[in-house]
Order: sequence, then structure tokens, then C-alpha cells
Amino acid sequence: MSSGGIQQVLVCVPVSAAPSSVQQQLCPRVGGQYYRSQPMQAYLLNPDSQQQIDAALEPFDYAYAAGLWSLAFSTVVALYFASYGIALVLGFIRRA
Repeated sequence: MSSGGIQQVLVCVPVSAAPSSVQQQLCPRVGGQYYRSQPMQAYLLNPDSQQQIDAALEPFDYAYAAGLWSLAFSTVVALYFASYGIALVLGFIRRA
């Protein structure tokens, strides 16, 4: 699922000389600096993807990550000991 797309947008870029009156209406003069509009391609986000983006930008939860890591590590250790026990039983059966 795409979260946006590339579209043409207008941006105001600084210029040294005063642009036409239409350009001044689109990009007004700020602090003595003139601007003119210039088209460019930009990646714009879809409004539908706001929840996904907000969820990705939330602060990292270290306590939750530590809990998941502990669960995974405990599972690996438990599987190791279970496999070791099974190997001991199979070794005993093979030698008997």
C-alpha cells in the first residue's frame, strides 16, 4: 500500500529582481527579499496514511522492547535445554 505519490507543486524561490505582479501575489515579498514561484516534483503523503505515519513516529518504548527481548531470549534458552534433554534420552536409548 502506497503512502503517497509524486506530484507537481509550486515552491517560492528567492530572486534578485522584482518578479511580475502575478508572481508577487503567489509569493509575497518577505523582509525585502523577492520570491517567484517555481514548479517542482515532490512526494506528497496521502491523508489515509496518517495513522501509519503517526504510529511510526511515536517514541520508542524501551520497556516493551526489553520485555520482547527477554521473552525471545528465554525461549531460545528453553529450547536449548529441551533439545539437550532430548539428546540425552536418545543417546541413552542408542547405547542400551
